[in-house]
Amino acid sequence: STSPTGGKLSVDINVGAQTQTSTASSDFTFPIYAQTATVTTTAGIDGGALFDANVGYRFMRNIGVGIGFTSFSSTSTAQGAATIPNPVFFNNPASVTLNPVDAKHSEKDVYIIVTGYVPLTDEIELAVFIGPSFNKVTQDVINSVTVPPGTQAANATLGTESGTAKGVNVGADLTYKLTQLVGVGGFIRYNGGSVDLPTLSDVKAGGFQLGIGARLRF
Repeated sequence: STSPTGGKLSVDINVGAQTQTSTASSDFTFPIYAQTATVTTTAGIDGGALFDANVGYRFMRNIGVGIGFTSFSSTSTAQGAATIPNPVFFNNPASVTLNPVDAKHSEKDVYIIVTGYVPLTDEIELAVFIGPSFNKVTQDVINSVTVPPGTQAANATLGTESGTAKGVNVGADLTYKLTQLVGVGGFIRYNGGSVDLPTLSDVKAGGFQLGIGARLRF
């Protein structure tokens, strides 16, 4: 069986894992009782499973270009602490802990790569790639606090913030050809960046990723 484009067009479909874990933090203040309350929060970002698919075109024997998409999400915890002024006495604040809440983190990443191909045997081929990455990050975060009137208690409000992290995607992919048209393979790469959200600064997106899947050639 021969392929319509002579094997120049490829489709890779992968499942894998994102290994990086990180923590994003935010500090904010708000006025109350003619004084200032301060809040410090953190949101954890865990690793987990990802889905990846990309399409490539080999315009020379050993060089090609591609575009791909990766989807990832995980749920961790947002928590924090607040210093709430006294409603009666000046400069007599209370330190309170904010109850931990579930916080979801999701990423939708689009990347463009230039790929170099190195045949190792008739069946095995190594590909190395590099290119820019654009990652739409959505993160649940404690971004406001309410204080019941006349108290020094604090109730956290969970909000959702999003932004686009720009980064780099660099790595290697190994393909084993079962036939001229179908193969299996695996990749390892760094596909990461960071983004400042409205209240969270330097939120890490992506990171070290690995996966396995199908390799289709047309």
